Amino acid sequence: MDNIDKFLDLFADFEMVVVPKADRRKKLQEVEQSHQPKSKAGLQKALKRLEREYKQALKSYKVNKISKNELYEFEWRIFELQEEIKRIEQKGE
Repeated sequence: MDNIDKFLDLFADFEMVVVPKADRRKKLQEVEQSHQPKSKAGLQKALKRLEREYKQALKSYKVNKISKNELYEFEWRIFELQEEIKRIEQKGE
């Protein structure tokens, strides 16, 4: 009995589910949107992540990988998060 057969015998009860990478990203985005952070710290963390994504999108736009509208969507989401943070700060005062 070689190593492969031993491995298969040991892990015969396990099932592996392979999810394509694109599907994983969609699911991750859906989860992030459904659990929007409401605390100031959570919003700031989301803003930092979004700013990193915006920088990548800007580079992609410069080499014509994404359209101007897609870049505008990143800018708009950043603006919305900044406004939400300002609203929370004003409520706290």
